[in-house]
Amino acid sequence: MQRMEHACHCSCGKSAFRIAGTALTRFVCHCTICQDYTGDSYSDVVALWSGAVSLPINFPVTFKKYRPPPNVNRGQCQHCAKPVVEFMAIAPFVRLAFVPVVNIRDSQILPQRSAHIFYDRRVKNIDDSIPKFCGYWSSELAVTRLIIEGMFH
Repeated sequence: MQRMEHACHCSCGKSAFRIAGTALTRFVCHCTICQDYTGDSYSDVVALWSGAVSLPINFPVTFKKYRPPPNVNRGQCQHCAKPVVEFMAIAPFVRLAFVPVVNIRDSQILPQRSAHIFYDRRVKNIDDSIPKFCGYWSSELAVTRLIIEGMFH
């Protein structure tokens, strides 16, 4: 995977931050929580180690957990209410960050999409050749596999 160093921000630009690290994977989530969080039919995200994300002091983002484990803490801009960045603890001292692709302006640094997860919850069909996973366990295992593979590339 390619190391990314980029300034990122929400759609209004008031919640700006930086990423500097190697993307572990990129996937599209069609779960109903992502639909509520993004206000769209799916969420296209890049996964990185949380240490790759630098948030400024007084970051104008409100974080919310939509449900118990896996405890994804989803941040929305306090000005435009759009998704900014998400964090998830997978073990003590091991955290991931998920950055919505729309917040990364230079699409040439992004890895290709690797999977659609929770595809059974989709609002509309996606006509591509990327693997599509339905159901909770199938989707969770697919993302886990992609993240583990990303750790070794």
